[in-house]
Amino acid sequence: MKQRVETEKFYPAYPVFVLTYLNEVGEPQMSTGSSSYTLGDSIVIGVSAESNASKNLHAGQKLAVNFPNTEQLGLIEQGGFSSGKRNDKIKVHQIELTKSDNGGVAYIDACPIVLECTVTQTVSDADYHTIFAKIDTRLFEKNLLDSDGHFIHEELDLVLFSGDANERKFRQLDTKIETVGGHS
Repeated sequence: MKQRVETEKFYPAYPVFVLTYLNEVGEPQMSTGSSSYTLGDSIVIGVSAESNASKNLHAGQKLAVNFPNTEQLGLIEQGGFSSGKRNDKIKVHQIELTKSDNGGVAYIDACPIVLECTVTQTVSDADYHTIFAKIDTRLFEKNLLDSDGHFIHEELDLVLFSGDANERKFRQLDTKIETVGGHS
């Protein structure tokens, strides 16, 4: 039997990412998030309407979606728990950025997976800013690819975020992997 839960938000477990983008004067910025999904060459990202990312990400602008691994919890918290409106998180935390070879913004090379994107549209309301973007380039660490350039699922080590209005937690992916299909 199910029980009704009264909470203003709930995140069952989504991958944590760190956005890198430029502010209005062209300086690199970073923000941590966990609200996203991809579909083909598109990604949709949700951020707070009060966030620095909301202020700076609009149609036509470039951004990088950097996916840290479980050894980079410090990077995740540096991008998420200090305000980019009051200080330069990249300088304060000495985050090393790598210039894009593809015309995008600088990204965090230490992250094992990076998606270079172009914002196609945004939708805002009083609480949230939803960013729709085209994935221009997918960059993966070499250890995540086999000799044919195919993704090695067993090597994926992303941080997941779960939480509600009461508590927030980081989780890790399990090493148990099941092939899709054949479970009828």
